[in-house]
Amino acid sequence: MQARPAKWWGWGFEDRSVPLESKPALLALLRQVLELPPTDLLPVPDPETIRLPPSRLSNEELAEFRKIIGEEGIAASDRDRLTHGTGRSYRDLIRLRLGPIPPPPDLVLFPEGDEDIRRLLEFCSEKEVRVIPFGGGTSVVGGVEVVDASRPHITIDLRRMRRVLAVDEMSLLATAQAGIRGPLLEEELGAHGLTVGHFPQSFEFSTLGGWIASRSSGALSNRYGKIEDLVAGLRLVAPSGVYDMQSRPRHAMGPDLLGLAVGSEGALGVITQATIRVHRAPEARAFESFLFRSFHDGLEALRGMAQDGVPAHMTYLMDEDETRLAAATAGGSGSRTARGGSLLLIGYEGSRGLVRDHLAAGRRYCGAGSAAGPGPAEGWFRERYDTPYLRDSLIDHRIMVDTVETATTWSNLERLYEGARKALLTGIWGTGVQGLVGCHVSHVYTEGASLYFTFLARQKRGDEIPQYDAVKAAATRAILDLGGHLSHHHGVGVEHAKYLREAIGDESWRLLRDLKRTLDPKGIMNPGKVYAVGA
Repeated sequence: MQARPAKWWGWGFEDRSVPLESKPALLALLRQVLELPPTDLLPVPDPETIRLPPSRLSNEELAEFRKIIGEEGIAASDRDRLTHGTGRSYRDLIRLRLGPIPPPPDLVLFPEGDEDIRRLLEFCSEKEVRVIPFGGGTSVVGGVEVVDASRPHITIDLRRMRRVLAVDEMSLLATAQAGIRGPLLEEELGAHGLTVGHFPQSFEFSTLGGWIASRSSGALSNRYGKIEDLVAGLRLVAPSGVYDMQSRPRHAMGPDLLGLAVGSEGALGVITQATIRVHRAPEARAFESFLFRSFHDGLEALRGMAQDGVPAHMTYLMDEDETRLAAATAGGSGSRTARGGSLLLIGYEGSRGLVRDHLAAGRRYCGAGSAAGPGPAEGWFRERYDTPYLRDSLIDHRIMVDTVETATTWSNLERLYEGARKALLTGIWGTGVQGLVGCHVSHVYTEGASLYFTFLARQKRGDEIPQYDAVKAAATRAILDLGGHLSHHHGVGVEHAKYLREAIGDESWRLLRDLKRTLDPKGIMNPGKVYAVGA
């Protein structure tokens, strides 16, 4: 069966889109606030006009790769190299449309098993060929691009390693190869009446290995946990050897080696398989929505639920500007949410009794807000995978659109929110255009929560990337200065690598550097991600 074609220039499937014109209230709002010209679209170029540099691998090296992986496991076309050379960040998508195209990998390989990868890394270490592991290619922090073009690079795409290897229904554990995508993993577990419960916005395209490598989070992580809470063991194939790491169920055998691989972003080795904690498939699901007078009031409701041990399984609290954006996206200017306030969407799933009791508790904690019914929350949950498609259309209309996410403690949350929001707006204004910044909280903990900012502005024609760099740098500087994390769930990649040493401290950074030198002595693994090139 032929795979459903995916866009090379944007998000998702070729036959799926969400045009901005299908959201007339949102288009009208953006035209007014961002001062957009009536018609000035940014076209998608013909891929046939894009010229990539030739592969730098020698015939002898190509012959050895064929020997290791087989002819059917090799792709060297410009299309394959192009689609494996970028992720799906705003920077990636602008470069694909306007150039310059980032350097592509010299070859793409599709291994079928751990031994293939072990042999590939052994050969690449010998020849000092750089290696980029590739899952679904959905990174928004530059996780799969070639950074140091001074050496040849191969990309190892794990899509052929997508089998569920074992399901332990008594222990609620499942072992699967790292290249399995979210939908197939859920389908396989569903046959056993189980679920992982991990649903990032990239769920349709991202992989188990990618989730683990980037420390991802999902829409229901308040119930099931972030991916680091779900991983019970994994196999890491590194240039220095093959490492089986496990923590199930718990142990007291020294430091947690498993935690070294989670979040490693391919810079230490290739995660080839993992054992994850799974859950009984939910019997029921229920939603509710509340409109608070202010973002502060909504935060207080979330903090109360989290610290009393009854957080909503799905949480989505929007500040006033994101509430306005959501109302316009939903299609109306006359709705209650369009007239001001901070909208909270909550959801629960599990046994019928658990859903009933937790929903009742959620309603009590949200007493300061006005009940808006289940509709807004149900709609968001149903359409949550459409937003990246809408981003493509925003870029069509020459709108700079991206996100910045972080996390901090409750005592620091509103200070960080105000400071980062101000930095984003000031950064946008500094480029000579008007901007719109919204924020939401989607992941809550006893001690704190995440903040997820979305910012939009009219692109500066001819200076699209410098404009973006200025805004992103202003936001990152504010987040670090105000005690926030560089990232809550998008990872480090290239975007944040130059800040990591400052964020974690010199001694911790040197410890991570020494770990890389031990596992990857020649420095071939995903250069520039986590560990900045030259650092």
